[in-house]
Amino acid sequence: MKRWHICSILMATLLLAMPRALGAFEIESLPLHLILAGKTEAEPPFVWGDYLIFSAKGGYRFVGAAFEFEGFAKIHAFERNKEGVFVLALPLPLKQRALLAYRLIIDGAWVPDPVNPRRATGRETGLALSLVEVPYVSDERLGLYSHLDAAGRTARFLWKGRPGEIVTVAGDFNNWDPFLHELCETAPGVYELALPLPPGVHRYAFVVRGEYLADPLNVERATNAEGRVVSVLRVGEADTSTARR
Repeated sequence: MKRWHICSILMATLLLAMPRALGAFEIESLPLHLILAGKTEAEPPFVWGDYLIFSAKGGYRFVGAAFEFEGFAKIHAFERNKEGVFVLALPLPLKQRALLAYRLIIDGAWVPDPVNPRRATGRETGLALSLVEVPYVSDERLGLYSHLDAAGRTARFLWKGRPGEIVTVAGDFNNWDPFLHELCETAPGVYELALPLPPGVHRYAFVVRGEYLADPLNVERATNAEGRVVSVLRVGEADTSTARR
C-alpha cells in the first residue's frame, strides 16, 4: 500500500508538471489526421512517415505514454477520436536506434501496452516494458539539426562537402573574418566546430573555396547589406532552426 501511495503521488506530480503536447488531431498532415480520426480498433504501434502511431481502446478517462529515452519523465497524452479509440502520433525521436522502450499510463496505473506483445524487463526497475522498433532518424537534416548545445550558449556548426577542404565560418561574431574560425574535418567530408557565442541574434555563413554560403541545415535566413543570403542563429533564445527535438 505504501508503494502504491508513493506511485500515486508521483503520477499526480508528473501530470501537473506535464506541458501540453501537440494534440493528435492538430498535426499538419491531412492523411495522418484521417488515419487517427478513423481508427476503430487499437493495434500495436507502427511507423507512419515521420511518426510513431499508438492506440488504445477501453472505457478509460486518460491514456498517456512515457518513454525510456526521456527517462520516463514526460507523459505524452493520447486523444480519443469519435470511434472511442485513444490515439497518439509521436514524432520519431532523433538518434534513437532499434528498440524503443515505453510504458502506458492508463487512469493513473503504469502498465505495459496491452495490444503490443513485444516486451522486456527493465534492468534497473524490474518492471515490464513494451518495445517498438523504430528507424534511426539523423538530426543532420534541414529543420531538425540543433545548432546550440544543451546549455544554449555554444553553437554547433556542421558542414558536409568534399574531403580535404578548408571550411570556415564567418559572421557578425568575428567581424565576418573568413579565416579566424576554421572547422575541423572529423570524418571525410564532414566539418565541425563548437563555438561559444554571446547571447543575441547572430548572422553567419560558411566560407568554402572563397564563397560565402548559407547553412544548409538552418531554416532561418536573412539578406545582409550586400544582398548576400546568410543564416541566422539566436543564442539565449529558443533554437528556431530546429523544428523538433
